[in-house]
Amino acid sequence: MPLFVWLGDLLSNAWFVLRNLAAAVGRPRGMYVLLELRGPYPEHSVPRPWWIRRRPETVDEVRRRLELIGADRAAAGVVVMLGDVEAGLASVQSLRAALAACRAAGKRVIVYLTHASTRLYYLASAADAVVMPESGTLDLVGVTLEATFLGDTLERLGIAGEFERIAEYKSAIEPFTRNAMSEAMREALNAVLDSVFDDLVGEIARARGLDPDAVRRLINEAPLSARAAADAALVDAVLFEDELPAYLADGTGRHPAIVPWAAARRRLRRPLRWRAGARAIAVISLRGPIVMGESRNRLPLFGGATTGHATVARAVRAVERNPLFGALVLSVDSPGGSALASDLIWREIERIGHRKPVVAFFGNVAASGGYYVAASARRIVCLPGTLTGSIGIIAGKFNVRGLLERLGAHRDILARGDAATITSPFVPFSADERRRLRTQTEETYARFVDRVARGRRMAPDAVRAVARGRVWTGRQAKERGLVDALGDFPAAVDAAKDLMGVAPARTVPVVHVRAPRGAARPPEHPIEALRELAVGAGAFLEERVLALFPWEVSLR
Repeated sequence: MPLFVWLGDLLSNAWFVLRNLAAAVGRPRGMYVLLELRGPYPEHSVPRPWWIRRRPETVDEVRRRLELIGADRAAAGVVVMLGDVEAGLASVQSLRAALAACRAAGKRVIVYLTHASTRLYYLASAADAVVMPESGTLDLVGVTLEATFLGDTLERLGIAGEFERIAEYKSAIEPFTRNAMSEAMREALNAVLDSVFDDLVGEIARARGLDPDAVRRLINEAPLSARAAADAALVDAVLFEDELPAYLADGTGRHPAIVPWAAARRRLRRPLRWRAGARAIAVISLRGPIVMGESRNRLPLFGGATTGHATVARAVRAVERNPLFGALVLSVDSPGGSALASDLIWREIERIGHRKPVVAFFGNVAASGGYYVAASARRIVCLPGTLTGSIGIIAGKFNVRGLLERLGAHRDILARGDAATITSPFVPFSADERRRLRTQTEETYARFVDRVARGRRMAPDAVRAVARGRVWTGRQAKERGLVDALGDFPAAVDAAKDLMGVAPARTVPVVHVRAPRGAARPPEHPIEALRELAVGAGAFLEERVLALFPWEVSLR
């Protein structure tokens, strides 16, 4: 272990000892820590421009808080107040795992709900007890998957979608070219919903000690009043928030203190750490659509971040050069995007894998290009509710010539070269151009299949059998060999430790790596960010061949 790491741990531990002694003075024993959860809960934090003051809490932060609570003997447990948690299914499963880990550490976990959607109750069911006020409602109504089809709308506007796709389950473009689901899309989505619903029912049934059929019946009878939910054993107590201290009282009748996190964080004991010579694990996060060039933090009005191949390449090379990093965890929450950018990122991951082991962790979605980039990872870990696979390609363009003509606008184009207008949105594909596009699409798909076959050590025919653009849940993907294990982010870190030859119990630094600044500097003003957004959107629209996945499952 480098001397400066050892000295850093020594100084940190000395500070922790002094801090813990000070925090212990006057600290109530048997206290409960109050955590309030609301927001989208991405797995990790991402850098944001200076003018965006607020950023959402992350699953990482909640996990660290629960670990501190679990490690402190003075804390009896945690009270979780659930607000509007907008997290995706896999993020909810990560939060459930964090609550379960806190319980495994011997702490009591209580969740207080004023109202409960399926998403909120699924999260709450991981607790020792679920509490609601009498006026609360349990909307445990199930799972939906919705898609809006604009084919007729675009046709009325004079916009024609001209696309090639491989294969029949690659449905990313269907919402723009059809007025209803194709049979292949309906089949795939129903299979995803079945998997998600079975997991949801099974996890709630195990957590509540109920029969799965009973849980299905209760879902079909929802919404339920708080009293009805308590009678059905879905809720443990019907109480107002101010009655919680009495509910948490021990046998002596003493009401424990419920301390908000802002105050509790100063009273909780900080465990000492000795990293015992292990090299660090680097984490590189891929978020949002995959594009050529630099990653961009888009303004809230225009959606989330994009992942640029050049930014990721610099980050990977920085990890590769740094001798302090012994492994890389590639954390992916992306629906894919540019097939070219995905392949260039794949190459960086494949290349560093010859020198340092790479583990991929999939969040809410790692499909199409989001799966492509991680295909060469030594191991892939994801949640049961992760949406992944979608190994397929779409290629084409929207022809807006009809729209211009309806508006009375006319565009003349002069060109040299048989395929000079192949990317023009004002000229339909000729038969020869469509043939060329189909050839390009088939070549890209074959390359995608080959990358997966090599990375997963599968025969190409075996990959094609589970590819064809079909989307799988994490559980389905594991059954088909597309991922190695089901688990949360700490499970991915443990996999990286294993590949480094480090025991799971040993503490290893986990460092989230940001790319060294390249030629493109970040925008310094919101107006400049808007200009960058327009440039990035234009570049994405110019991509003719895409590995993209367009929809998500909603827990109602």
